[in-house]
Amino acid sequence: MIKVTKNLKKLNILYVEDDEAVNNIFTSIFKKYAKNIYSAFNGEEGLKIFKNNHIDIVISDIQMPKMSGIEMAKEIRKINETVPIIFTTAFGDSGYLKEAIEIGVDAYILKPIDKEKILKKLNKTADNLVLKQELKNYTKLMKIVFDYQTDGLILLDEDYNVIFYNKVAKNIMQKHNTENYKTVFDIIKSKIKNDKTLKEEYFKNIDDSEKMICVSYNNKFYELKIRKVDNYILVNCTDITDFKVKVDEIEDKSLRDELTGAYNRKKFDRIIDSLKNTYICLIMLDIDDFKKINDTYGHLKGDEVLKKLSSAIQNHLRENDFFIRWGGEEFVVLLQSLKLDKAKKIAEKLREVINSIEIEEVGYFNCSFGVACGLIECKDDFDKILKYSDDALYLAKKNGKNRVEAHWK
Repeated sequence: MIKVTKNLKKLNILYVEDDEAVNNIFTSIFKKYAKNIYSAFNGEEGLKIFKNNHIDIVISDIQMPKMSGIEMAKEIRKINETVPIIFTTAFGDSGYLKEAIEIGVDAYILKPIDKEKILKKLNKTADNLVLKQELKNYTKLMKIVFDYQTDGLILLDEDYNVIFYNKVAKNIMQKHNTENYKTVFDIIKSKIKNDKTLKEEYFKNIDDSEKMICVSYNNKFYELKIRKVDNYILVNCTDITDFKVKVDEIEDKSLRDELTGAYNRKKFDRIIDSLKNTYICLIMLDIDDFKKINDTYGHLKGDEVLKKLSSAIQNHLRENDFFIRWGGEEFVVLLQSLKLDKAKKIAEKLREVINSIEIEEVGYFNCSFGVACGLIECKDDFDKILKYSDDALYLAKKNGKNRVEAHWK
């Protein structure tokens, strides 16, 4: 005797048979194994039951009064395209075969119906239905889980077509005006194409180990963890904007002089590579007789002089210029893409600005300036220009202070 699967107990069966005796027999049999059994004696009754109840499997005779099994099946297919339909058929019903195939009938059971055969077919159908439903439920559950993630998740096939993304990933793409989510990897690739540490073939050779890159869109920063899983690529996208802003703030703070807010000498080490093949000018300035100010008015007043000077100079520089405290009362201004005569005029302007600063008790103070320019091709070029500006500053001090001298070589 065939063992009936427990999955059949979860399903509702509609049984349509116009032979009352046969109907009663198999309705009684199905009641033992199914969750619910609904019986009808013709297609019209069967269709009405189907419309008013949740039916998982339809078992029907073909030739019946009022509405045939074929006609009923056609109407059912208009309502539900996937519900399994099993026909019980006599040898004489073979003429309906083509029409039944077009409807999408799942199976035929020849009459007289063999109990073992129909239960075996119901077992298989029930297992398939429950498996599909569990898969559907699992997929739905996983989507909910993914949507609860704070990171964006993007699943791609081996050709980099997006086949799944969660809400966070969708929101990221929408924020950056990406209507076609299938282009997301093209965007990522374009962002890293010029990265010296990554080759263009990077994405074609992802192995099972996790790789990580960072990309930016419109002042937003994302960390991408990329892992190959079988023939799929999973991208975990984390918004690290707040973290990066804090890191940048900490880094910027470490590069600034605590007292004046000007950059410190470490800044030169960070920017020197970016200055390669750039024409720059350096203005070196030194507060005249600063030791006398400290000795006469105290170091707190000396600090006030340094802060007021720093604030005044930074307010008169361009966005891409750098102001650096070189040490003590000595400062350097780095100007990009300017000729020597223009740099000297800027130094003269800064000298006038400083001469206009008045400190309570101290009064007015002044600075001497040295200017030098040149093309940066290597670090040695930068060191030379720095030396030339220092030489010019020495000359300004020697020639009476509170003046600008330039190195014209």
